[in-house]
Amino acid sequence: MASIAATPTDRTAVRQEYIDRAVPQFTGLPAPRIDEWECAHGDFHAANLTTGGTVLDWEGWGIAPRGYDAAIFYAYAQLAPDTAARIRRELAAFLEGAAGRAALLVVCAELLQSASRGDHPDLTPKLRALIDGLRTAAR
Repeated sequence: MASIAATPTDRTAVRQEYIDRAVPQFTGLPAPRIDEWECAHGDFHAANLTTGGTVLDWEGWGIAPRGYDAAIFYAYAQLAPDTAARIRRELAAFLEGAAGRAALLVVCAELLQSASRGDHPDLTPKLRALIDGLRTAAR
């Protein structure tokens, strides 16, 4: 993830305008103003990783909030609590602090938008729980 994040690009994976619209709509929380942007794969989850560590499916890569790929990986892992806990530990540098919380909030909004179209219905309660944790952390 650090190598991806350090890759220079003019491509965009996530825009502030999307964040400003989607985060309040799908999470009920104010949209964060993103101050730290970096390159991201844009769809970093287990189905896009091979057992040898190759990352697949690059059509959505570009600039995104700092910690975005770690946030996607962590959010999708919520259905496997032990895996999610390990991801949280291993990727703490990407997930903690204001930037990490903002990335998680953006990812939750995106996945809830996708869920509103019928994708990953089993993930929705876990995403809501993540949002509740972010709401508490913001206080």
